[in-house]
Amino acid sequence: MRTKALLLCAFLLASAITLLAGTYKQLNAFDFDGYANTPFAGLVFDQAGNLYGVAAYGLDYTDGTIFELSPSPSGWIYQTRFEFVHAYPGEYDDLGSEPVGGLAIDEENNVYATNSQNGGHGSGCGTIFSLSTVTVIHIFSGADGCDPESNLTHFNGRLWGTTKTGGLQGQGTVFSLDTTGGSFQSVSFFGATGRHPSSGINAWGYGVTYDGGGVGKGNIYRLDPEQRLINKHSFGPKWTAGYAPVGDLLAVYVGGVRTMYGTTSAGGAHGGGTVYRLTEIEPNSDRWNLTVLFAFSQGGPKGWAPRAGLAMDVGGNLYGTTFHGGNTGSDCGTVFKLSPAKWGAWTRTVVHSFDGRFDADHPEPQGCHPTSGVVLDSAGNLYGTTSEGGPSMGGVVYQITP
Repeated sequence: MRTKALLLCAFLLASAITLLAGTYKQLNAFDFDGYANTPFAGLVFDQAGNLYGVAAYGLDYTDGTIFELSPSPSGWIYQTRFEFVHAYPGEYDDLGSEPVGGLAIDEENNVYATNSQNGGHGSGCGTIFSLSTVTVIHIFSGADGCDPESNLTHFNGRLWGTTKTGGLQGQGTVFSLDTTGGSFQSVSFFGATGRHPSSGINAWGYGVTYDGGGVGKGNIYRLDPEQRLINKHSFGPKWTAGYAPVGDLLAVYVGGVRTMYGTTSAGGAHGGGTVYRLTEIEPNSDRWNLTVLFAFSQGGPKGWAPRAGLAMDVGGNLYGTTFHGGNTGSDCGTVFKLSPAKWGAWTRTVVHSFDGRFDADHPEPQGCHPTSGVVLDSAGNLYGTTSEGGPSMGGVVYQITP
């Protein structure tokens, strides 16, 4: 049942669709048969303008990589910062492996990662890792969470994240800890409050779960100051807001009003997922209006099924990615832009359609199937990853100039 405090505006605003090709550039291509491949997570900037990310897999004994891309006059320079090795039982187990979720960087440029698998205690539930000290600062035991796949965030002096499974009900957790690994706290999900969180948690304490909630199709939740999970909205297959929400909720002030933006990966008026907005009704009331800004058309060539959250530029335009669609015929997904238009409508622009074709006419295939969103630099360039595609089929890091 949807919480009464949340008022759903169940209508779809009329939206125009335009096409605008951005300038695409591959900054790094991963080799599917190499020591780093399959970057599921997106990128983060440090204070010096370097990009950091993770690749989930590798060959032989390499089970995931933290990498850095640094700008230079001749272009971006790629370097491996750390390789997670899971070679022999008992020797490297405590490190963990398969980093799926995104990195966090604190104010002092320290980098933190999660591993979704392995780790000590024999649980195989993953770890939290500090790149700056090259140490594991937490090993998940199962009861406190298992399989951290969401983005890690840093605010209020602590690291925050979610685990997909584990906890008291086996349905996932929200966790936080200080940057040395101390003061660890974990709160467990159960069906009514959501199940299997598909996002991190933002600085206002909100996140989404992929399923569970009132009707089992995902929800928006809030972690309150008493460490309780509160269901704020349940998604359903018959509602225009879509279902199976994914990605972090983008939290911004619009006209002095707390506002959040999110995506669903399925459902909506056209079956291909949605972009929605939450607007707080009164300051700090924790009561929200939900409005659908755009509905993607399932099977459409202009992109559908987003798998990640959104980013916003200084002009209030939203940017995101879709896992499917695109006008190249390869169904490799898109990068899109949503811009405010007249009378509350929003206009979608397809900034780029990924072209994963690899043949005589396409000897340098682009990335394919982005599972993460984009980040923006001060000039408005977009940066992201794809989990597949590229010349060696292991995914890519890309830059797009809109």
